[in-house]
Amino acid sequence: MTTDGRTVGGKSAKSAGGRSGAGRPRDGRIDAAVIAATRELILETGYPALSLSAIAARAGTTTAAIYRRWSGKAQLVHEAVLSAETVVLPADSGDVRSDIRALVETIRSMFDRPEVRVALPGLIADTVADPVVHDQMIARLAGNLTAFESRFGRSRRGDDQLPMLAEVVAGTVIFRILVRRDAALDEAWVDEMTELITGRWSSPPEAPTARR
Repeated sequence: MTTDGRTVGGKSAKSAGGRSGAGRPRDGRIDAAVIAATRELILETGYPALSLSAIAARAGTTTAAIYRRWSGKAQLVHEAVLSAETVVLPADSGDVRSDIRALVETIRSMFDRPEVRVALPGLIADTVADPVVHDQMIARLAGNLTAFESRFGRSRRGDDQLPMLAEVVAGTVIFRILVRRDAALDEAWVDEMTELITGRWSSPPEAPTARR
C-alpha cells in the first residue's frame, strides 16, 4: 500500500515498479486526476499517441509527479483502464453452467469498455516488454481461477502462470478485440462461450490412459 493508501495489483507502487520517494505523503488527488486524464486521452488520441506530457497537462501536474507514481506509460494505462476490474470467483451455485457463465460474464465486462478496447492492442505489446506490467496483468487475469477450476476436478497445467479458463476466455476476448476492434461482446457471445466451455467441463476429466 502506498503512502496515500493506493495499491497496485495487490502490491505497493514501489514493489510493483512505481517510484515512491521518501518525504511527505503523496497527494491522492493527483493520482485521481492522472487516472482520469489517462482514461480521457486514451479515448481521444488512442494508445500509441498517448504521452505522459499530455496526461500531465490534462491532469494539472508534471511528468515528474507521474514518474514518482508509475514506472511509465504502460503501467499507468494498465492501472487506469484495468485497476477497477479483477476476475472474481463466482459463488458455487451447484450448477456448472451457471457458474461458468458468471465467470465468462465477469471477464467479458472486464474488457468490454471503450477505454480498454482502445488501449488493449498497444498495451498488450508493451506488456510483453515490461516485466512489471506483465506480472500485474497475469495476476489480474489469474485471480482465484485455480480454486474455481478445482471445483470441477481440474488443475493448472505444470508451471503455467494462468489457469486454462483464463487462457480460453480472456484469450478469446483479447484476440477478438485485436482482430476486430468493433466486434460485439454481448449476451450472445457470453452464451456461446459458456456452451463451448460447459460441454467440456460438465463432467470431471478422464484419467489419462496408460501407454503400452
